[in-house]
Amino acid sequence: MNRPNVPSLMNRRGVAAIEFALIAPLLLFFLAGIVDFGLLTVGRSQLANGVAQAAQYALLQGPSVTAANVQAMATSGSSRAGLAATVTAVISGPACYCVTGEPAALVAPSTALTATFTCTGTCPSPEAAPGAFLTITASFVYQPLMPFYSRLASTTVPESVTVRLQ
Repeated sequence: MNRPNVPSLMNRRGVAAIEFALIAPLLLFFLAGIVDFGLLTVGRSQLANGVAQAAQYALLQGPSVTAANVQAMATSGSSRAGLAATVTAVISGPACYCVTGEPAALVAPSTALTATFTCTGTCPSPEAAPGAFLTITASFVYQPLMPFYSRLASTTVPESVTVRLQ
């Protein structure tokens, strides 16, 4: 029994190579996006590590801590964790605040921190006394591997924490 000569069935050499050539850029595009997302997540984790180290330092030092020391701790803590990008840290406080609301929020400063680093004054809620708080905000600019990523999302990665000093 002879097979009919059908040109489309007989000459299929190279079809897989052409299919791969068409699909490979799309696969590489997705792979680069996954790698970019992973690197961004690692950078965010390293930044959070630096901010956590600065918060622990501020907590251990108490209300007499200086903003410059906390800022240096956030920057150096992030770089020790492996973050190579430049970290910008902004420290506000220490200052006296009242905690109110649900969820808890800091309201305008109740009074200034005294020379002995204590808070005086009263809060709207009689059961809550004013406390000394410090807010640490740090960020870095992520440099994506794929240039289109900066068009899809912000490349500035922020991290913030508020610490009650004791």
